[in-house]
Amino acid sequence: MSKLYSDLYRKCMTCGEQKYATEFYVRDKKTGRRHSVCKICDRKRVKEQYNAETYRNQHLKRNYGITLNEYNQMLLEQEHRCKICGTTEPGGKYGKFMVDHSHNTGEVRGLLCKSCNIALGEVGDNISTLQKMIEYLNT
Repeated sequence: MSKLYSDLYRKCMTCGEQKYATEFYVRDKKTGRRHSVCKICDRKRVKEQYNAETYRNQHLKRNYGITLNEYNQMLLEQEHRCKICGTTEPGGKYGKFMVDHSHNTGEVRGLLCKSCNIALGEVGDNISTLQKMIEYLNT
């Protein structure tokens, strides 16, 4: 096999098909070396191994220090409602209540709908600003 041919084509170690080198992810940007498994087979492997519950548990633990079980317990205690407005519709891209936490202490305060979470974030948890907003609404 010529050098030119081996630079243009590779054989996938999973499916055994001969494919263009561009159909393999780059392993090392400096040398241009590519993985031995094609993109299609690699995506298939990742999709088969994906577990939404495990991913969610890792996300909650990493970002908020709580487990999925603790999240579900909070949801039960709040009767599947936003802790501020009481809605049962969380909104947002994934349709799940968001974990509200103090950015100063990291302490989890409760589960909020998308709207309440954004509102608190926009005012930076500033009680003075929130009080002024209440006064404004009362006029």
